[in-house]
Formats: sequence, C-alpha cells, structure tokens
Amino acid sequence: LHLGAMASSARPVRGLLLLAAALCAGVVQRFSLGWISASPQAWQLVPRSRRVARAASAVAGFEGKASVVLGPYRDGSIVVEGVPKADVDDKVIDAALKKKKAKKTEFVRINFTGSGAKIGHTVLIDMEAKRAAGHPEQGMPIPGTKMKGFQLELKEDQDEPWKQFVQAITSSSKGGGMGQMEQKTFAVAFPQDYRKKDFAGTTVDFTVLVREIGESRPLEPDTRPEDEQREEIAAELRARAQKVSSEAVDAKLREVMLDRCQVDTEAKTKSVSWAKFGVESEKAMKWNFILEEVARVEGIDFAQVLPFLRSQADVRYAS
Repeated sequence: LHLGAMASSARPVRGLLLLAAALCAGVVQRFSLGWISASPQAWQLVPRSRRVARAASAVAGFEGKASVVLGPYRDGSIVVEGVPKADVDDKVIDAALKKKKAKKTEFVRINFTGSGAKIGHTVLIDMEAKRAAGHPEQGMPIPGTKMKGFQLELKEDQDEPWKQFVQAITSSSKGGGMGQMEQKTFAVAFPQDYRKKDFAGTTVDFTVLVREIGESRPLEPDTRPEDEQREEIAAELRARAQKVSSEAVDAKLREVMLDRCQVDTEAKTKSVSWAKFGVESEKAMKWNFILEEVARVEGIDFAQVLPFLRSQADVRYAS
C-alpha cells in the first residue's frame, strides 16, 4: 500500500490510510466490538460519538510530516550482494513450452463442495512426510517430501501410493471428505517395488493440507504458431525472474535504510496511545516515512522511489 502517494493532495486521507495499515498489520492489541477502546478494559464497547471523535483524533495525529534524517543512499553507498539474475535460459523456456503443450486439463476451483472432497474432484494440497513409529528417527521430517500446491486427481484407479492419499482425503471422521483448509495426518505404506528405494517397503506419516478443491476440465488447445507461444512464455518467465530479483534488492534496501535513517514516530503515535504498535508494524511505518522523505528530497513521485533507490545501489548478482 503506497501510503505516501496521496500525501500532497489528500493529507487527511493519508492519515486514515496510515492508521488502517497499522490496524491491518495487527499492531493494535486492544480493540472493542465497535471501535478501539481507550480503556484498559479491552472489550469495552465505545459509544458512536466517542468513536467518531477518536477517529478524527487519530487522523489528526497521523497528519503532517514525520521527523526523518536520511542516511547515505546515493552513488553505490548501499551494496546488495548475491542477487539472483533476471536472465532466463533458453532451456528453461523450451521446457516450459513443452510442459504447456503436454498439459491437457486445467484446475477450476469449486467454491462450495458441501460434503467436502470426493471421487471425481481434483485437490491442491500441501504435504510433508515424517518418519513413522518404530523408526529410529520417529517424527523427523523426511527431506524432499515437503511440497506446496501439488495437484492430485481423486480417482479410484490411482496408482500406489497415491491411492492411499485419495482414500484419506475422501474420508473424514465427520463424514464425507476433507474440506478446504482442512489438515490431516495419516500413514502411507509404499509398495516393495516403489521406484525410489529409500521409500520402497516402508511406511511414513504424511501431513496433508487441502488448500483448494476443484475439478480438472479439458483445456482448449493453443493453436497459435509455436514461435508466438514461446515468446509469450519467455516474457512471462523473464518478468517473474525480474520480480524475484527486484524483491531481493528491495529487501536489502529496506534493511539498510531502516538502520541508517533516523525516524521519529513518537509524535505520530502519542495521539493514539490506545494502540499498541508491534516491532514489525513500527518498522513498516518508519519505512513508509523514509520513502516519503526520499521522494521529497529527490523531487520524484512516491511510486518512483524504489526504482530510484535500486538504480543508486551497487547491486552484485550471484554467479
């Protein structure tokens, strides 16, 4: 949320946004059924007239500029090392194109399933295996088994060991199958001839979280020329790689600037003393004030601050 974008034209609105951001970040520990309570009693309902007055007071407290003393940030004074390159190898693009052409179905989420997951559905699951009872490392996570967003088709003729997953997911102690965001731990016995020797003939405990329940529906084939499809995939992969690279730089910029810059937030928070600000929430507030000050000093829009800071940093990419 770019809270500073409205600073010049809508200062009261900006104050509300700063307060809202703080509330959404979970910084307010005491709150009532109607509005934040100034009373030590955490769940006291506050009359509407007082709620309105307190809201106005909160906005007033967040208006104006914070006291910010910027540390050095220009001409390579901030060094960011080990940044992943935004390059995408041709082999990666070719592999992504091949995967796209092989895909015949798409996952479509079902918002309400009534009795939960059942045969015929497809689920997106997170899972991780641990050593089962009787093993010397009982309860220890098994490397390489943690997965997020794995797509599993719930059908009766699934191969082992996936058939056991299907049985566990489509049954529940409450009747019906597992629901969305429901988690379960169950034992899975691997067959003797399982292709991975470390698992063949063993039993492990899998913890599975059903993130989404949906259906696998036929996917319309892409009839465009292959070159056009490849270029589209390449652009998507490059954009994704650039995003990861930029986020790595931004995280380091935030860390260094919070350490180098002096930000006085006391004047901003004293009028809302009924709110308890956590460490991370206060950092988020300071970071926004720092970005606003850089925008003011450099004479640029708030949205241009991070790109500007990236351009000034000494970014060293991982080999």
